[in-house]
Amino acid sequence: MKIRNKYRATVPDPLILALGLTLVTLILALILGTNTGPGLLGVADVLTFWTMGFWDLLSFSMQMVLILLLGYMLALSPVLDSLSSMLLRFSHKPVQGTVVVILVSIVVGLINWGLALVLGAVLVKKIAVQAKKSGNAINYPLMGAAAYVCMMIWHGGLSGSAPLSVASEGHFLIEKTGVIPLTETIFSPMNLTANALLLILLPLAAWWFAKKDRMQIPADNIKEQHSSLQNEKNRWRPTFLSLFGLLILAGFVFKTFLNNSSIGLNEINLILFALVLIVFPNVEQLTKASGEAIGSTAGIIIQFPLYAGIMGIMQYSGLLAVMTDWFVDISSKQTLPLFSFLSASLVNLFVPSGGGQWAVQGPLIIDVASQIGVSHAKEVMALAYGDQLTNMLQPFWALPLLGITGLRAGDIFRYSWRFMMIGLVVFSLILWFF
Repeated sequence: MKIRNKYRATVPDPLILALGLTLVTLILALILGTNTGPGLLGVADVLTFWTMGFWDLLSFSMQMVLILLLGYMLALSPVLDSLSSMLLRFSHKPVQGTVVVILVSIVVGLINWGLALVLGAVLVKKIAVQAKKSGNAINYPLMGAAAYVCMMIWHGGLSGSAPLSVASEGHFLIEKTGVIPLTETIFSPMNLTANALLLILLPLAAWWFAKKDRMQIPADNIKEQHSSLQNEKNRWRPTFLSLFGLLILAGFVFKTFLNNSSIGLNEINLILFALVLIVFPNVEQLTKASGEAIGSTAGIIIQFPLYAGIMGIMQYSGLLAVMTDWFVDISSKQTLPLFSFLSASLVNLFVPSGGGQWAVQGPLIIDVASQIGVSHAKEVMALAYGDQLTNMLQPFWALPLLGITGLRAGDIFRYSWRFMMIGLVVFSLILWFF
């Protein structure tokens, strides 16, 4: 399941985008900042502010690494491989198969986006291999786009960076927002309504596209491909490893309900870690899975310190206060969530990481919300919706899917932008009326 290098050449390097955004922020701080000196002294000030923020997100970065790594490992487990094979039985017909893929993508995406991305890609590849063997025509690019839809709903689910961050004790905006429980974000009536609408509308759209658009038998280069884990014949059976995972999970559930504790990023990662221990039959396969999954976390590890530096420049230079005042001037209680959503959609094209975007944009929208009187929880979800929406145009997170399926970015974007338009309407209406 290695990502093919030929796809990397078609994708703007997110590290270059992060460095470019750092430079833009530095220039804006020199021009608009209120705490910088003149000339070279101002440059030295801004660089100092950058270094002051550079290490501020270390714990948050590790939380983000784990939530992707553990979800990816779950998707590589024999248990989840068996699940994708079982789902294959319901996917013999091309239209039905497309609907199955997008339903799996949405439901699993609300649990963990890394798990959904890999599981969806594996399912699509298996459907294509099955179609080639039977001589059935399918819309392979549409199925790839359907699997990628998980990235348009993930931030409103149980792996959402922003809502999980503010639900954690000691998060980096704790002094401004306090702890915001998941009942006000992920499990709020607004978010549950948005996800329910998408769960209905997106499969209907996929069904319509599959009925309408041209299908063909998959090309000869579509061959059955397994990771080193899936080539092994080991079946899952209870071991000391799984027993240890069950004990961790049972202890967590008991402690949470006994103390009525809140659930944040640490708690979600603990659950995922316990599940990883449970689903792998031995330490050898667990180690192989971590080796295969670790590459997916490289972007977070190298980019988050840069985003922390950007946050430091904005905060300490006074640029954040200037931008907050500008946002306050053009916004009202009714329009701010919508403006936050649209701006987050744009920023996501340059900061293709939900956690990184929350670090850069979160302080701004929270400050504006405090001044105007808009719920912090609603602003968190407005940013989450914007961040996830334009993933349908952002190929960075599609790389694992492209590597597994053999599709090109252009293949899935022929359909993903259509799903994005549905999301744009749903999220805009939800933010306006709730």
